[in-house]
Amino acid sequence: MKTLKTLLAFVTLAFVFASCEDDAAKATLKSNVTPNELQTPSSDSYILTLSDKDNTLETFEWTATDFGFPASVTYSLQIDVASNNFADAVEVASTNSLEAAVNVGELNDILLGLGLTPEDAADIEIRVVSTINDNVPPVYSNVKTIEVAAYATSFPPIYGMGAALKGWGPWPDNAVEWQSSEFKKYETVTYFTNGQTFRWFAQLDWGPTGYNFPFFTTVDPVFENANDGDSNLKVAGATGWYKVNVDLAAKTVVALSVPEPVLYMTGAALNGWSWNPGIPVKLTYIKPGIFETTATFSNETFRFFGQADWGPTSYNYPYFSSVDAIFENANDGDSNLRYIGTPGSQKVTVDLINKTVTLGDLPDPVLYMTGAALNGWGWAAGQYVSLTFTGANTFEATATFTANETFRFFAQTDWGPTSYNYPYFTTVDANFVNAGDGDSNLRYVGATGSHTITVNMTTKVVTFN
Repeated sequence: MKTLKTLLAFVTLAFVFASCEDDAAKATLKSNVTPNELQTPSSDSYILTLSDKDNTLETFEWTATDFGFPASVTYSLQIDVASNNFADAVEVASTNSLEAAVNVGELNDILLGLGLTPEDAADIEIRVVSTINDNVPPVYSNVKTIEVAAYATSFPPIYGMGAALKGWGPWPDNAVEWQSSEFKKYETVTYFTNGQTFRWFAQLDWGPTGYNFPFFTTVDPVFENANDGDSNLKVAGATGWYKVNVDLAAKTVVALSVPEPVLYMTGAALNGWSWNPGIPVKLTYIKPGIFETTATFSNETFRFFGQADWGPTSYNYPYFSSVDAIFENANDGDSNLRYIGTPGSQKVTVDLINKTVTLGDLPDPVLYMTGAALNGWGWAAGQYVSLTFTGANTFEATATFTANETFRFFAQTDWGPTSYNYPYFTTVDANFVNAGDGDSNLRYVGATGSHTITVNMTTKVVTFN
């Protein structure tokens, strides 16, 4: 027994000496290291633009790190918001060379993921981390600070609500959508009633954000301050159709009187080929490019027209990229549409922007998840997760999430064309972080288990329970 105790004491003492020697070696190594120096960027201010998303912003360069002995060094270029001490550092590039080219689009995604507001300049810090292996402490370069303005990658709409439009509620039925294809700029064509009031909202609800008359610095004289306690906008112009542009950055409202947007159907499948009163079917305008109606069809042909006349504009079967199977190409010389379903009443929705003809109401929007955090990266049955549309552009699903794995949202059961990574969203539950994996996927950092995830694609918020 005494011999065993002596042996254990010897082993413990040897371990202590080995640990001390290892610490001493690391201390000596650290004192012998010559850190690298980040020499670029060439500018201290950058404005990123969508048109440059495929271009190189800058090729960052640095000197070599000398660890005091020959070694293969991996250099990681990191960025973070200034004054954050790299607490949320994101790796922009990893290489064994002394330079790294940074792509505009990839950097923009990272900046949005760090919380930068599009088009608002903000300071970020850059450094290079040199590593050999897990047994050698990393070495950090000097830090450079630059000012960067990111660009927006998504453009959610705003909504008009009020008696001047379709009435003060309910949501979302009476909301009028102002579409956007540029950051904080919106446009629609809609019908206004003279003497009535309205205002804009950033969400399909009364709060938290609305825009009344005093919010703007310049408002078209078609509208005036209602001075009704809420300072809504009041229609001072004539009742009718207007194209209205809203710029929330410049705080301007411009209105232009326009003709009513129209779409007609005529043909033997309906009431005959004629423009006599009561014969053509006028579709109801929903929003720019979208029309719908309910009509009685027989097994004959018809076509859509942009006016109550044969010309100049019409839309036959080949014009559309997707047509409900209840219609076919008539192949009659004019390539009209032929109705081949059971004769009777049908609701038809026409989208002239996406070039689709659908039967019934517009289908609910869809959203999917796939990734290693769920059932793996793939589109096989049972692998991806379909979220349930709950209204107001919100989706929900209950699924099992695997800790420290990644995933992404998709608008279709395929890799393209549309997906939504971490930087797309403005607010993401703390159980998810930016994976910083080149695609900026979402990484689940909570405990493995079943949870409910809710995604609002209008406010771009991801919540988790």
